[in-house]
Amino acid sequence: MLGFDAKLLTKVAAQQGTYLARCFNRWDQSHGNPAGPRRFRGSGRHAFLPFRYRHLGQFAPLGGEQVAAELPGDWVSMGHSTQWLWYSVYASKQVSWRTRYLVVGDWVRRYIFGRDSSRI
Repeated sequence: MLGFDAKLLTKVAAQQGTYLARCFNRWDQSHGNPAGPRRFRGSGRHAFLPFRYRHLGQFAPLGGEQVAAELPGDWVSMGHSTQWLWYSVYASKQVSWRTRYLVVGDWVRRYIFGRDSSRI
């Protein structure tokens, strides 16, 4: 084992990708507007703030209807409210509205009929 958390690396990479896209968009805008809002002193180059990772928390599904959450500020939670928070975050991270609808539909079907779908 290498001693690093692959999920954490994914979170860092996602934030870096968003940061880089924002920098490229501003770069294009800076060429169209050379008197842009932020510039290095004495040079014609625009300044970009350095990347900083923001830890937004972690969720750990424990099985069944149990979820543990660790959120910024060292706040740890378990229970039904945390389960619903995890559901909302998971659904919001889906790529399309169709996928969100299918995921939520599966959750509703599982809630009504249980996990054993052979009796439907």
